Amino acid sequence: MLIASAALIALGTWTYRQVETSVREIRASTMRSLLDSEVNALRVWLAEKIGDVERILRDTRVRDAIVELVRASPCAAGPRARLERELRPLLRDVGDATFNIVDRSGRLRATRFPDYCGLSVTADRFMPQLAPVFSGATRFIRPFHDRDRIAGAPRLREGPPFAWIAAPVRDATGGVVAALSVAEPVGAVFASILQSARPGVTGEAFAFDERGAILTVEHFGKIAPLHGQLRNREAGGVILDPYINHRGVEVIGAGRWLPEYDMGVGLEIEAAEAYAPLRYLHIAFGVVFGALVIAALAAAASALSVIRLRREMGSGRKAGAYALKKRIGEGGMATVYLARHDLLRRPAAVKLMKRTRTSDEWIARFEREVQMASRLAHPNTVEIFDFGLTRDGLFYYAMEYLDGLTLSEMLLRAEAGFIPVARVIHILRQVCAALSEAHAKGIVHRDIKPENIMVCRHGGMYDHVKLLDFGLVKHVTGKHSRDLTRSLRILGTPLYMAPERLRNPADVDARVDIYALGAVAYLMLTGRRLFDSTDDLALTSRILNDAPVPLREAAPQPVPPELERIVMSCLEKRREDRPQRVADLVEALDALAAEHRWTQREAEAWWTAVPAQL
Repeated sequence: MLIASAALIALGTWTYRQVETSVREIRASTMRSLLDSEVNALRVWLAEKIGDVERILRDTRVRDAIVELVRASPCAAGPRARLERELRPLLRDVGDATFNIVDRSGRLRATRFPDYCGLSVTADRFMPQLAPVFSGATRFIRPFHDRDRIAGAPRLREGPPFAWIAAPVRDATGGVVAALSVAEPVGAVFASILQSARPGVTGEAFAFDERGAILTVEHFGKIAPLHGQLRNREAGGVILDPYINHRGVEVIGAGRWLPEYDMGVGLEIEAAEAYAPLRYLHIAFGVVFGALVIAALAAAASALSVIRLRREMGSGRKAGAYALKKRIGEGGMATVYLARHDLLRRPAAVKLMKRTRTSDEWIARFEREVQMASRLAHPNTVEIFDFGLTRDGLFYYAMEYLDGLTLSEMLLRAEAGFIPVARVIHILRQVCAALSEAHAKGIVHRDIKPENIMVCRHGGMYDHVKLLDFGLVKHVTGKHSRDLTRSLRILGTPLYMAPERLRNPADVDARVDIYALGAVAYLMLTGRRLFDSTDDLALTSRILNDAPVPLREAAPQPVPPELERIVMSCLEKRREDRPQRVADLVEALDALAAEHRWTQREAEAWWTAVPAQL
């Protein structure tokens, strides 16, 4: 009995350690992913804001008005009025932000708050933040209260702190004579970007300065213990051992110092929520010392928990009436298997949700994907067969199994590296037809890309197109139109995202699909991506600010002028300048197809030459 008791205790201890390690690893991975998402979203937003301020200063009327103001006597009414007249419409375009003009001595020459005119910024707190600007660099300045920014004011503005984008103003000789600073209230977009990555129900996301003071409105100025935990970690990290945060609650956290912005970002979640699975292990251990039989059962259950945490799929190889055969694809949310129906014996593709994604948010998104996709009946949209739960509680849905290649795979097999004009028109017509039905029902796909467009041998036909993966769809007219992807800020492939979606992922309509369709068409016709870049931040900046190379210059094949006009109009930065309906594109492509025909004989010849391993 003693030996059995010792064995049970040893087994229980080992099991507990394994489960604890697994839970900690999963939590650490989740925190790092959310932190990366938060930092990337912040960098994208700041790059956009810096670009806005630099565009304002490229207006010679604004620049000349600032130079005149600096040379005039402090707070001169005429130059200040001229500057406000030139600045007002430009500031309205970037959000009706407030502004400051600070000369090299630190004096405020103009501001939205007239009482501040002629005062100076604080020499010890704010002026050092402007030093790089007077050296010629545009930079982001972390949030400040007016009491920390303005010196000598008898009455300071009450309200939230502001974050600033400051840019150098140069005179005719090229010398920096002043700094134009445009402000963003901390409680506006700045706070929403940070909160978009908050983990769990009790999670909190915030920015902090070099002293550890929090820079978001609700707890502005309070010291975040996370800063002290990470002080000796150059690149930041994850703190898995619970500590007491600024609210007096036991939490775990993750943070990273961003030297280019002179601030850090952090995430915290209550330890009780983060390690909720371990509570059951504690209960089991209490039972171990009370009754060895119950302890043995608890240890066995804990061992099964370890297995479930480490297994990729559930306890069986079945999903409803479908027997899973082999894995044929994988994404961030789910794994796709080739399967066969038990009774009908027909093949199917079963998409099985990953256990690590079984939060309320991800489950809601998964259910939304299948529900919206099942409402679509167009022959160019993938058909949904079934939906349900596996025996161990994992969500799945079954859809038709397709014999074909994605556009990405087709381009890899194209000898010339691009797809002929007639075949491109044939493919685009079918994608537009599928989108036309979706848009008519208020559904925006939001993830049109080569990997989600499959060209198939289907029903005895060749080059039949199927639109796949409705994992990012958004219903823009229904009562449940809340954007469930908000917790990850930006989901999808940046190369095919419209500029407005990069600026505000929740502000989308059917025209984001039209932009993505243009980017896919550009790739098919030229064999080259719309923009090339070394990282997502630089790519985002190019999408927001750069014009693509004209199609006639990029394409290695003659492109009809009308097709070039259609594709380039889809890629307009302003959505108002793009085609407004996919139905309009269908009509235009139908007209082109009559002149540039792609026949079944040509398609069959291509598929016959394709390697068999599809």
